[in-house]
Amino acid sequence: MNTSVCLTVVALLATILDLPILSSAFVVRPSPPTFARAYVSSKVCMAGFGSASGGKKGKKAKKTTTPLKLKPKSQWDRYCDVLKKSAAISVGVRVVKGDERGDWLKVGRVKSVGDEFTELAVAMQRGLIAEHAKRLLPLQVLPKDVVEWAYIKDNDGEEEWVLISKDICDDAPSGVEKKMGFEGLPDPASGFYCHYDQGRLVDRSDESKSITKS
Repeated sequence: MNTSVCLTVVALLATILDLPILSSAFVVRPSPPTFARAYVSSKVCMAGFGSASGGKKGKKAKKTTTPLKLKPKSQWDRYCDVLKKSAAISVGVRVVKGDERGDWLKVGRVKSVGDEFTELAVAMQRGLIAEHAKRLLPLQVLPKDVVEWAYIKDNDGEEEWVLISKDICDDAPSGVEKKMGFEGLPDPASGFYCHYDQGRLVDRSDESKSITKS
């Protein structure tokens, strides 16, 4: 066997057994095999951090309308200061338990610009009305009770409760919440909707009117 053949055999054995080749000047080791991972994209898709290029775009989340979170003080200020000439409409709630309906309970009054938004004034301020009902009448309206809302309409000298659905808020004009106000019946226990003049509990809209503490 001549020298070139021997060197070739040695080179093959060294490659197979991964042994160092002493005569590197005569033998060139083959390149190591290319692994599949060399072809894997380095961009990783992580939930919430985008998707890999070329993938399908995720569907946009459907927008939902969130009820406005109105502040009691702001709506009370509008009721007393901005809407002085508007009519005060009594409002209340009743507790709903399955198919049973409780009695209507007065908890305050609403006003709106030009008396045009009475129903919206009840529906959009329903959170304030319900919260005050539970505060004012804790034994009749419990914290987890489901309630309905209504306002009182004068029907030939008789009071008629008009039930209001919150769904009417879906078509409410933008910014209409600034054209209405709510004043709850005074609650001396919590101080909500209480206005005092020289130690007397009075009507904030007319301080000459004293209010009897309940």
